[in-house]
Amino acid sequence: MSHAELQKAMQGQEYTLLSLGISDAKGAEQTISVSRSPSTTPRIGWTQALKPLRDRRQALERSTKDNTKAETTELAVLSQGESAFVKIWPKLRAIGFTTFDTIPRSSTTIARTRFSCPILRGVSAADAQVLTEWLNSLHRVEGHIAGLELAEARPSSLPSTEVLHESLTRKRRSLALLEGRAGVVASRLTALSTSATTLGASIMEIQNACSRLERVGEQEGNPLQCYRSADDSASALRTALAVIEHILPGFESNRQQLHWPRLPAQTHSSALTQLTAMITSLHTAVDRLTQAADLRVTRLPTLMRRFYNRCSRDPLQKDAHRSWWENKVALCKTAYGFESTQLARRVQPKQPQVKVQ
Repeated sequence: MSHAELQKAMQGQEYTLLSLGISDAKGAEQTISVSRSPSTTPRIGWTQALKPLRDRRQALERSTKDNTKAETTELAVLSQGESAFVKIWPKLRAIGFTTFDTIPRSSTTIARTRFSCPILRGVSAADAQVLTEWLNSLHRVEGHIAGLELAEARPSSLPSTEVLHESLTRKRRSLALLEGRAGVVASRLTALSTSATTLGASIMEIQNACSRLERVGEQEGNPLQCYRSADDSASALRTALAVIEHILPGFESNRQQLHWPRLPAQTHSSALTQLTAMITSLHTAVDRLTQAADLRVTRLPTLMRRFYNRCSRDPLQKDAHRSWWENKVALCKTAYGFESTQLARRVQPKQPQVKVQ
C-alpha cells in the first residue's frame, strides 16, 4: 500500500478501527489495527471569525438616530459586505470552503494577514471585492485576528493573490535561468554532429514553445492559469535538459569538452521522440488557453483587444491572424443574423384573418 492509499484509507469515520495487513522482516504476515483519531489541527468556523462584524452591524442598527456620518458609512459598508457573504456562501460551501481557515490568506505576520475571496464560478468581480474588503475589516477589531490563532490552523485551500504573485515572480526567474541553460545546450549540440543538430533544434523549439506558453498564459489566462503556464514551461525545460543529460552524461557541466561519442541510432531516435512529444504537448497547452480565451469573448472591444494581443505576440504570423479575425467576424455575423431573424419574428405583427363568406 502506497502512502496515498494509506492516507485515503485513514480518512474514514472518526473513532473507528482500520485493520492493516503487513509483513515483518521475516516475511510473516501480521494484522494490526489503527484507530482513526480526529485531527488535532484546530478549525476556525465562519461564525466564530465573523461574529465581531455582525455584532458591530447590529449595534449600529440599534442606534441609527444617534450615529455620526462616519458610523453611517461604516454601517452601509458592513451591511453590504454581509449581504455579499450571504450571497456567495452557498458557492463557497459547495466547493469545500466550509471553514474560515480554508479561504486564501497571506500570513507573514498577524498584523499583515490579509484574506481574499477565492475565484468562484458565477461570482462577479465586484461581489468578490466587496467580500474581500469586508473580511479584511476584521483588523479593526482589536486582538481578534490574534485570538483566532491562524498560525496553528491548517493551511488555506488556495494561495492568496499576494502569495501567488510572489511565487509567480520566483517561478519566472527560475524559468529565465532554465531558458538560458537550454540555449547553451542547444548551441553546443548543434556544433557536435549532424545527428546532434536535430536534438539541438528540438531543444530550441521547446524553448520557444515555453516562452510562447508563458506569454499566452500571462495575456489571456487568469492568475492561476498564468502560474500554471510558467510552472509547465519550467517543467518542460527541466525534462528536456534531463533527456540530454541521460544520453550524454555530464554534457551540460563539462563545457570544455569538445568531442563526445557518437550517439547510437536507437538512442538518438528515442530522445528525439521524447522531445517531439514535449513540443506537441506545449503547443496543445497554448491552443487550449487560446480557445478558452476565445470562448470568453462576447463584445467587440474584447475581440479587438484579443486581435491586438495576438498580433503583438506573434508579429510574423500575419496569415494566421488574418484567418482568425475573418473566422471571428463570420461567427459574429452568423450570430447577429440569427438573433436579428429571431427578433424580427417576435416583433412581426400578426396579419388579421379575413373570413370569406
